[in-house]
Amino acid sequence: MPRDNHSMMQLYLDGPKNSFFTFFNVVDHDKKKINNSKLLSNFKHLKNKNLYQIKYAQKIATENVFKKRNIPFRSFNVLRRSEQALGELFTFFMLETILLGEMTKVNPFDQPSVELIKVETNRILKN
Repeated sequence: MPRDNHSMMQLYLDGPKNSFFTFFNVVDHDKKKINNSKLLSNFKHLKNKNLYQIKYAQKIATENVFKKRNIPFRSFNVLRRSEQALGELFTFFMLETILLGEMTKVNPFDQPSVELIKVETNRILKN
């Protein structure tokens, strides 16, 4: 979530309201804490916090602002960082795409504009 947060949140919060968002939180058990001795005085609220606590606070804050702005979103908590968990998520989203395509009369298996990118990627890689 923190990566590209500033520019993306500016777009999402003040841009066109035509999107639906998905947030992911990977429960991280890394307990490394911020080095308190190197904190500037205006960052004292980070004292004794670990990186997971900081990222989680940012996620909750983002969801709170989205709720206040009536921007639709959903949120997933990934309980373990594993191949199985990732496979389960991918399977869920593939099935979701198929069902949404069926409901909206869009064929998720035949997207000619996406195919253009695949063809161009192959052309670049062959050179």
